[in-house]
Amino acid sequence: MDLHDYPLAAGMSTHKMGVGGDGENALSIRAFSLLARPAALRYSGRASMSAVPPSLCLRIALLILFGAAGAARAQAPAAMVPADPAPMGATVLGEGAARHVVFRTWAPNAAKVAVSGDFNGWKEEPMQKEASRAGIWVLDSRRARPGDAYRFVVGDLLRRDPRGRAADTVENKSYVVDPRAFAWGPADGWKMPPKEDLVMYEMHMGTFAGGIPGNGPLFERAAKRLPYLKALGINCIQLMPANEFHGERSWGYNPSDLFATESSCGGADAFKNFIKTCHTNGIAVVLDVVHNHYGPENIAGWQFDQPGIVTDGGIYFYRDEEHSYTEWGPRPDYSKPEVRAFIVDAIKTFLLEYRLDGFRWDSVHNIRYYLNGERSNPDGDRVLAEANDWMRKNRPEALRIAEDHAFDGGGVGFDAQWNSAFQATLSALVRGNDAQRNMEMFAAELARLDGLHWVNFAECHDSAGDLNQHHRLPAYIEPATPDSPRARALALLAQGIVMTVPGYPMMLQGFEMHEVDDFSDNKLLPWARAQSTHAGIVRANADLIHLRRNTKGYTPGLKGPGLEVLHCDDNAKVIAYARLQAGAPRDRATVVVANFAGAPLKQYGVRFPASGAWYCHYNSGLAAYAKEFDNVGPKSGIGFTLPAGQTTLPLDMSRHSLLIFSKTPPPNVISLTKAAPAKEIAPAAKPEAATPASQLADYVEEALDPFPYVPVPLPAEWKP
Repeated sequence: MDLHDYPLAAGMSTHKMGVGGDGENALSIRAFSLLARPAALRYSGRASMSAVPPSLCLRIALLILFGAAGAARAQAPAAMVPADPAPMGATVLGEGAARHVVFRTWAPNAAKVAVSGDFNGWKEEPMQKEASRAGIWVLDSRRARPGDAYRFVVGDLLRRDPRGRAADTVENKSYVVDPRAFAWGPADGWKMPPKEDLVMYEMHMGTFAGGIPGNGPLFERAAKRLPYLKALGINCIQLMPANEFHGERSWGYNPSDLFATESSCGGADAFKNFIKTCHTNGIAVVLDVVHNHYGPENIAGWQFDQPGIVTDGGIYFYRDEEHSYTEWGPRPDYSKPEVRAFIVDAIKTFLLEYRLDGFRWDSVHNIRYYLNGERSNPDGDRVLAEANDWMRKNRPEALRIAEDHAFDGGGVGFDAQWNSAFQATLSALVRGNDAQRNMEMFAAELARLDGLHWVNFAECHDSAGDLNQHHRLPAYIEPATPDSPRARALALLAQGIVMTVPGYPMMLQGFEMHEVDDFSDNKLLPWARAQSTHAGIVRANADLIHLRRNTKGYTPGLKGPGLEVLHCDDNAKVIAYARLQAGAPRDRATVVVANFAGAPLKQYGVRFPASGAWYCHYNSGLAAYAKEFDNVGPKSGIGFTLPAGQTTLPLDMSRHSLLIFSKTPPPNVISLTKAAPAKEIAPAAKPEAATPASQLADYVEEALDPFPYVPVPLPAEWKP
């Protein structure tokens, strides 16, 4: 099936846009039209009601009341969250002639603080101490306007606003941004897809969009490939960090300005436009955020209100030797309420102003522990609990994902964690010698998966990245020939496992086109592979994703919470498991069969959960996906009937292949034949707990011993 056969979102036009460039017909993916931003409705609010009859006043008041309520219901949840009465940073208030900007900053050690900027000719305009809050300085300016550059003058120090919504790290200045001015248009009524339906795509904006033709900012160019992602079946982008960082190129894990969006990608409005376009086309956006360290270069909050020795970061950072640094940069001081508020407010800003759909927190390990994990940090637990508690109460549908250590000590409010132990196990399995794969160990790993507690993947930026001296999975499978049929088949088999086990499935950008080069911030995504040489692999991934999401109603079990291992043969290197929707009868399961052997199998008996008709919906070993594949086994639409009392189905299977079956017939049934008689196979033994295969030298954070844990009081009403 071609990618253009899949339905795209409403609002898409009928002209075509190819993967290789605008106007090309590669993959025949229909492009969408970016909806024009409607003019904002404005009113002065000054009209007098004195001459209006009281009865009409009441009717107007009721219309305004119920009309406003209706509008609020149509808005994203952000509109329903009460505004901070005294926000920090630069806040635009009022409209028209009454518009003004309130500047607030935290500088407890300063004797004087001023604001200078475009609006006052860069003269120093003194700020005043707030009487009600220690260390807070404020200035209400009637001259400042959105777009004006500004900075704080703290004593003799020139400082960017740590809460600035836009920044120029080279010129050391921030910019006033009015988030109210952005028109969300058709994305106003956005609702994230059900969590069990999400399939994630880890995206690095610079390398995903850098090779897409056009002169616009990266966020704008990335939107040109949303039809490709939608046809692929992706409905959630997990975006690597997009905060402002020093320099022009990075993975993003060196943020300098935590409220600002990276200017080299297009800045705040370009990011909002990207999210708006994603939402208009049914794609959620989850952002990777970094609060375990900042920088280490040109950090806006560094030595903010007083100079110090080179290693002393000042008020925003720990200053003692044990806490102050991670291996990547200085650690924020979570013990201070003002720093915790800074972090929680950054989370609120990106949820409310950018309407993101959740976060993946980088290296939670370095927030919850210090001294390389030797000691737990109650203050780190507190800031995570505060942020997650606010999200739970105000944006309960938004995803709260940790890279690691989400559930230590009962957890701090995360609902999922990256499953790097599973990645290490799966990688070891497909990289290993065909004859030496331990299927029983893998069955034990599969039995651990349940619900939506884990984000599963075959590779990610860490496991495939050059900064870690790691490589893409195909390069580990066949280092000399990563594009070989064997490497392609095994990588696709790994992807099949990811897409058919419980949890959130995720792929690193390029995996769907069998990218073989290390992930790097200086290596653009090779779109030509998807367009031509590896279009079949892209199609194989698309077929998998659509089955995972049950878009055609054949495989509902793949969205269920649990997994039952049906068959595990360590000699033949075959495993089969059933996926079932909650409450569904066992014979309505979706069955996955995986052949990890290095040779095709003929009439190999696989245990199924029940007798009756079973239809094949997917076979990764077909020549339609790669002409060099074995092309052995049933095609989609071929069914087999197991007679009453027989639950063993003899199957032909390509080497290194994965097949998916269910009892739901597709509309294009090719054949339905009676299964050959076979000796009944005993039910698979319940796998015993096993240690994940994390002995590999690469990407083995889970090999660390458990860390000590100190319980921390959680916020009122907290229920993990």
